[in-house]
Amino acid sequence: MDGHECPDVVEYRDNIFLPAMAKFKACMVQYESLDLKQSEPRLQHSHGEIIVLYHNESCFHANDFHGGHVVWL
Repeated sequence: MDGHECPDVVEYRDNIFLPAMAKFKACMVQYESLDLKQSEPRLQHSHGEIIVLYHNESCFHANDFHGGHVVWL
């Protein structure tokens, strides 16, 4: 188990993170179909556009090795 299946992680993902992302979706640009047609967000008066910046674990580990033996592609 790498931690992604731990009960507390699954509960947080299912009950907090995913419902929050579903609420934010209306404020984000959507890309549809194979040609990635852009669909503008439906903003309310009190909401601004949300721009999500995704990352993966390599972003955090890119500078962990200073010996010059590892190349991140």
